[in-house]
Amino acid sequence: MPFFVCDMDIVRKIGPETARYAVLGEHLRHTWSPYIHNTLFEAAGINAVYLPVTIDREHLSSAVDVLRYSFDGFNVTIPYKERILPFIDHLDARAKAMQAVNTVEIRNGQLIGHITDGMGMMRAIMEKGICVDGVTALVLGGGGAARVAGYEILERGGTVVFALRNPEKAELLFHSFSEAFPNAGSHIRCVEIDKIDGSFDLIINCTPVGMYPNIEYSPVGRKVLERSGAVFDAVYNPRETRFLQTARECGIPAVEGFGMLYYQAVEAERFWNPGSLPSNSVLREIYLSLLGQM
Repeated sequence: MPFFVCDMDIVRKIGPETARYAVLGEHLRHTWSPYIHNTLFEAAGINAVYLPVTIDREHLSSAVDVLRYSFDGFNVTIPYKERILPFIDHLDARAKAMQAVNTVEIRNGQLIGHITDGMGMMRAIMEKGICVDGVTALVLGGGGAARVAGYEILERGGTVVFALRNPEKAELLFHSFSEAFPNAGSHIRCVEIDKIDGSFDLIINCTPVGMYPNIEYSPVGRKVLERSGAVFDAVYNPRETRFLQTARECGIPAVEGFGMLYYQAVEAERFWNPGSLPSNSVLREIYLSLLGQM
């Protein structure tokens, strides 16, 4: 059995002038990434193809070697965002602070690591006319999505309150951000998710609560949501989570998670093909088209 799996019929049809990109993961049966990126390539008139590449954990190093010399760039998804770090030659500031990579540029055989998840999240929120600069944000959860959300809010001069169930994880999260932002001080705080008080400009759900099939649940109740100016849910299946539904019932602007998936792909394209993206209006049209197909 080969150490990685991709659509070899497509690979054989690729001409020498066609740029190659991929998403590297363990289970990619339902990934939207090839559809998003190939649509963006077509809209921008870029001669490129994007493929899903499935590998097992034992062969990550071998797969990275193949991609390094045969592809022009690639994305990384669960469970390899951290595992790939030893194979990356250079990390940008975001990736270094997060110690995770989801986008890799390949320049003269060198792998340059970026993480665009948080950038995509902020873009999705801003597209709805919601300010993300200097805000006080409640971030629910302590995993990878919560970390990138916190980084982006702090980078924009805001304050982050992380709400978690695990006190030990909260302490580790606090210290890691204190290192990345040594002057942030009181702009970083952790609370137990059942003891949230105060009001917030923005609440960002980075937990899996409410994801299909457990769609009847919300990570926080109405009383917390009523004290927020806007909400974002990183969950995008279902499109309308109980968390978002309750926020809208309260008259609060609510942003669905698919925008993060889409715009993190757009940000990856900026690294691979700078200056070649379609206009913002076309990007918006593509987003609405993809959203309608979910």
